[in-house]
Amino acid sequence: MKIGVVKEIKKGEARVGMTPENAQKLIKAGHEVLVEKDAGVGSGYTNEEYTNAGATLVNQEQAWDVDMVVKVKEPLAEEYKYFKKDLIVWGFLHLAASKECVEAMTKAGTTAIAGETISENGVLTLLKPMSAIAGRRAVFMGAYYLEKQHQGEGILLSGIDGIPAGNVVILGGGNAAINACDMAVGIGCHVTILELNKTQITYLQEKYANAPVEIMESNTENLEKTIKNADLFISTILIPGSRPPKIVKEYMVQSMKPGSVIVDIAIDQGGTVETIDHYTTHNDPIFIKHDVIHYAVPNMPGATPRTSTMALANGNIDYLLAIANDGLEETLQNKPALVHGINIYKGTITYENLGTTLGLDYKQLKEVLV
Repeated sequence: MKIGVVKEIKKGEARVGMTPENAQKLIKAGHEVLVEKDAGVGSGYTNEEYTNAGATLVNQEQAWDVDMVVKVKEPLAEEYKYFKKDLIVWGFLHLAASKECVEAMTKAGTTAIAGETISENGVLTLLKPMSAIAGRRAVFMGAYYLEKQHQGEGILLSGIDGIPAGNVVILGGGNAAINACDMAVGIGCHVTILELNKTQITYLQEKYANAPVEIMESNTENLEKTIKNADLFISTILIPGSRPPKIVKEYMVQSMKPGSVIVDIAIDQGGTVETIDHYTTHNDPIFIKHDVIHYAVPNMPGATPRTSTMALANGNIDYLLAIANDGLEETLQNKPALVHGINIYKGTITYENLGTTLGLDYKQLKEVLV
């Protein structure tokens, strides 16, 4: 199989879809790997490292002229021209936020494998390390923007001896939330987690039984009550393949303390905060509305590309090798978790949440497999 590794063109995105080590594994298995020049530089991988691994350096067009493209984020409009029949595009695609990309893929007959929807026993296995990074960074960013020079409250989130730490409220109780909570508790904050699932509530209560963490049922009343006291509010709600509802209403944001901070981790899928009406970037990460600082960067792990690239490479190599060695259809039989990752198969939407969210026709994957 001919596999392309493209350089990300999304603003602030320095990750790369494949490390030189993984390129070498694919090449040793008999496959050809074409790496766009400088694709790995942002993550600290030189062109020479890829060529030493046996890969061939190419330009953008050549990197896309392959059987499978391995990337990190969703293709942008200038890349749609490279879509073609039977091309496989692999990455964290978050297609529910990009109807234009979906329509371009379906028109071209392309297959889209979204790492963020690959699920094994209910666990989003490939997304898990990225969520962990985003959760931890959310606390770092909150602490940073709470400083006065950023128009924040002017508090030290961790507090010091004799001065209490800040209050952190987290919407959702999954992997990103747990990582955010662990970071916040580690620096001395009081944390409130709002979670809907009763089984997860029990798990969180047991996990944080001896920590300054309050677990509450996620409902409008509790959200209204806790958000107004939050110094840092972190939303972590993600519905795989679908846009989440705007749970955090504008009046709730208006009730927050001036200079407090909102970080919406799942903004790349549309986010849950009503006052976030546009994405931000790592170069221009915040805006202020109702005197509240909003951080809405859709590729948070991209700020730590070396760590993030190594984490995603660890997760995807077994799938990439299997697809390259055995073909996609056989791999779906051998690795059933991958079935959940197929958002578009040969131009047909096969992920229900995606089709429903965008109002586009979809079919069950088993109906269209050839």
